[in-house]
Amino acid sequence: MKIWYSLFAILILFSACSHKKSNKLKHIPSLQTIDKPYGQLTKLEADTTKVRDWPFLVYTPSEERIKHETPVILFVPNNTGKATDNFDWEARQAIKDARAMAPELTEQLPVIFVTSIFPRPLQYEQWRIYTHALDRDVMTTSHKALARLDLQAIEAFNEIKEILKERWGIETDPKIAVMGFSAAGMFANRFTALHPEMVKASVVGSPGGWPIAPQGEWEGRTLRYPVGTGDFKELTGKPFNLQAFRQIPMFFFIGSDDTNDSVPYDDGYDKADQELIYNLFGKDMQQRWTEAEKLYKADSINATYETYDGVAHKVTDQMKEDAILFLKKNLQ
Repeated sequence: MKIWYSLFAILILFSACSHKKSNKLKHIPSLQTIDKPYGQLTKLEADTTKVRDWPFLVYTPSEERIKHETPVILFVPNNTGKATDNFDWEARQAIKDARAMAPELTEQLPVIFVTSIFPRPLQYEQWRIYTHALDRDVMTTSHKALARLDLQAIEAFNEIKEILKERWGIETDPKIAVMGFSAAGMFANRFTALHPEMVKASVVGSPGGWPIAPQGEWEGRTLRYPVGTGDFKELTGKPFNLQAFRQIPMFFFIGSDDTNDSVPYDDGYDKADQELIYNLFGKDMQQRWTEAEKLYKADSINATYETYDGVAHKVTDQMKEDAILFLKKNLQ
């Protein structure tokens, strides 16, 4: 019975992770083969021969816009808001979001827009692997396609930089910027903590009720990932780089009426981490927002926290404007 159960689990995993070539992506030109990438959305195909199992989307601004610039890759992780095994739908959502965001961002900022098309599987026990939030399960799973999506993203950045330089002579900044809202904000925040040496600026909106604490322990309690940085070495092989983290300008924002809290949900946090957050920082997510700001100040992190009155779980024009102004200031 155990053998059959294991085989069933493997088949389910294969089913959920085998649709990396979406029909929706067929009409997006490939960055590897297109004549010129300027002013359009292109794709970086999945490449399972490397550590990267999933495709990415790339929007390069007009040639005139970046002619005298050294653009920064701006990584905006994809986020569908729900688990599904329909990868074609996830690809469609990523394309839709990229087309909505990329032209404005690349027009106003010296950036090349990059977004992932990571799945968020539903079947079997995979719903616990909150891929779009870069949760603890992503760091510990043995499922190769869903594991260490931070490293898969880094592989994509390196490939994109190499292609842009070799094919069109586009030199990019050695560092990247990251930006996200909700689960994508969690991904952006956690990626910044995991790889601070490669991040130039970070914009994080409403990160699921708790941004990762820069501390490894608090009040005598270990803060393991993603509550804090207490077990980074065990998870990644290297300790948390607090010095590099301090050097990154960060912008955190949330609405005063936002109640979108991932802490109570088992796909967001393990039970032990839920209880730890509640006991140390409170059950109310708006209260925790204030506590998180105190933790960042306690370790002299270069972070700005903003709360927008009367705003629920959404990005307003004012939030977007403030985020762009922040990046303009810090990407020069």
